[in-house]
Amino acid sequence: MYVAGYTDDVYTVILDEMNISRVEYYFAEMLSILEMPNKDEWLIELVPNSWKTDPKHIHGGKLKIPANMWYIGTINNDDSTFMVTDKVYDRAMPIDINDKGKAFKPKEVDAQDINYSYLNNLFETAMQENPVSQETLDKIELMDDYVIRHFRIAFGNRIVSHMKKFVPVYVACGGDEIAGVDYFIAKKILRKFEQLNVAYIRDEIDPYVKFLDDTFGKNKMKECIEYLLRLKKLT
Repeated sequence: MYVAGYTDDVYTVILDEMNISRVEYYFAEMLSILEMPNKDEWLIELVPNSWKTDPKHIHGGKLKIPANMWYIGTINNDDSTFMVTDKVYDRAMPIDINDKGKAFKPKEVDAQDINYSYLNNLFETAMQENPVSQETLDKIELMDDYVIRHFRIAFGNRIVSHMKKFVPVYVACGGDEIAGVDYFIAKKILRKFEQLNVAYIRDEIDPYVKFLDDTFGKNKMKECIEYLLRLKKLT
């Protein structure tokens, strides 16, 4: 982390099997810091005191978390692990891997040196050029009201803010806006349904699927519908 603050390279921290212990306990400070909009406030305390001989970038016992350091964590859902709470999921972008990996031969390409500034500029440009349309935002608000009314779940401003960053980048990578919204909602919002009594909400699933088709277009919300139908089979 200290070295990353001197460079423009992308540093990736891999946290394997994060939920062998409770993530929201040991990673709570980092989760809070990385939510701060002002990156100058991304300071993590290393020691409670400071000395004149401290390294140059450690001030008052604190080190600034560099923006060019990214975090990827893996979790397994089984009897030997702890459940990951909404506090963690709300601040991350989950990717489910449910299929067995298959060996493949990658396409050979020349090595490319891509730094943080270049990537961040691509993200910023994507958000400027592909903002989520007002029509789609209105549909998301309708969906929010529906989920609150029928499932007593609200996803809040933080998740909407994340969506406004994720979907434009998804579109810039060649995706469709609604497909990006579909993926985001399935991974970030519908995941919360797992906390509910599935038997209790079973009769609400089919009407919700119809609502998604009527609001976003027939079969446009494929990820969401597949998740809901999979959830229904558990009852």
